[in-house]
Amino acid sequence: MRRAVPSATLLVATLAACATNPATGKREFSLVSEGDEVALGQQEAQKVVASMTVLQNQRVQDMVKRIGMDMAKVSERPELPWSFTVLDDPVVNAFALPGGPIFITRGILTHMNSEAELASVVGHEIGHVTARHSASQMSKQQLMSAGLGVASVVSRTAAQYAGIAEQGLGLLMLKYGRDDEMQADGLGFRYMLRTSWDPREAVKMFQMLARTSGGEKEGRPPAWMSTHPDPGNRAERAAARMKELKLDPDSMRRNRDQFMQVIDGLAYGTDPREGFFRGSTFYHPELAMQITFPEGWQTANMPQVVAAREPEGKALVQVQAGKGTPEEAIRAFFSNQGFSNVREVQVPTGGQPSRSAVFDAASQQGQFQGVTTFISVKGRTYQVLSAAGQGNLQAISGIHTQVVGSFKEVTDPAILNARAPQVKAVKLPRAMSAEEFYSQFPSVVPMDEVLLINGLERGSRLEQGQTLKQIIAGTTR
Repeated sequence: MRRAVPSATLLVATLAACATNPATGKREFSLVSEGDEVALGQQEAQKVVASMTVLQNQRVQDMVKRIGMDMAKVSERPELPWSFTVLDDPVVNAFALPGGPIFITRGILTHMNSEAELASVVGHEIGHVTARHSASQMSKQQLMSAGLGVASVVSRTAAQYAGIAEQGLGLLMLKYGRDDEMQADGLGFRYMLRTSWDPREAVKMFQMLARTSGGEKEGRPPAWMSTHPDPGNRAERAAARMKELKLDPDSMRRNRDQFMQVIDGLAYGTDPREGFFRGSTFYHPELAMQITFPEGWQTANMPQVVAAREPEGKALVQVQAGKGTPEEAIRAFFSNQGFSNVREVQVPTGGQPSRSAVFDAASQQGQFQGVTTFISVKGRTYQVLSAAGQGNLQAISGIHTQVVGSFKEVTDPAILNARAPQVKAVKLPRAMSAEEFYSQFPSVVPMDEVLLINGLERGSRLEQGQTLKQIIAGTTR
């Protein structure tokens, strides 16, 4: 009989934890209050802004905020502290954090063709928030005593770097399930109707995302797909919802030309001003520096750090900007807890002011050893940090010396003046085919890529006066 008491207590606690989903009206289990949800979202939003670059284009930011706030106000949770921010990131992605912060990338904007398409993505993300999908997952995982299940927003490669040296972005975000995705699609459709956006544009967005999923390098899906698992037949379901419409979609807003005017001049793809690789050598035009990593290592250029990982994951070398002089920087670095056996060493730097030391440390993956050098180039201090498993200090020290020795100033004008390709809005002077458009308005990217970002197929007929996107060589800003 006494064994029934804990079960009854658990049942009472579970019932007490039930709450009404504001978007669906259904009773759902929840251990996370709205206050906790908002606090977590605000905390993670600060990490995003601190770790990723916010797009410095006020017209674009204003457009996304205007559309987002209009839709949030007609949602079931208008009182949340909503925010809408565009990140200067080339990947095709958008994501929502608990309690209201929503982020859109420059990359997904360059793949859109109207404000209505933008509204379809923003509405979807708002749906994740209004339906409390993050809070629901957090509650289930707390109940199973598994803690907060998270997935790194950064790439798989970058996540591995962060694991070795406990560096990197550290951005955490819950992944949604297929049911959540379907529900967010439906809610996004609802918010589009409430704000008079043509929901047919959502079909185009899902078609673009499906086409993009097979086009990224190394066979990887776009970031959108990694954080938004495809429930399948998404575009078909979006088209089927059109039958529910009691309004004429032709009377609803698309705002294609307005959207094109705002994104005209936007950088397209990876911006070399933020650094780029040629082989194993990394160049940074803005900082006028270059450094060469070991041949054959996997490399990644992240907002705050550039790194290379040994193919089997046994060693890591990373570079990031430091603060103060080399003496001040190395003192501040080793003031953190967790280091042991710290001792200064001499690493050749070609006469540049520097300070170096070897150390032992611990991470979640176990004990490791490393060597770090703080070097001053043109008055700016950089940290080169190399790390490997316990017992591999001699091997990693030799690699570290090579990498540090390759650090030098860039003087090549072609590198210093490198610019990202740009979007150019083009109004067609006459009717033509998609192939004629590419021929008459050539782009610096392949034709299939231009067709993708314009929502076109080969053989598509284009009308006079229609606005399309051309990708041109970057110019000085």
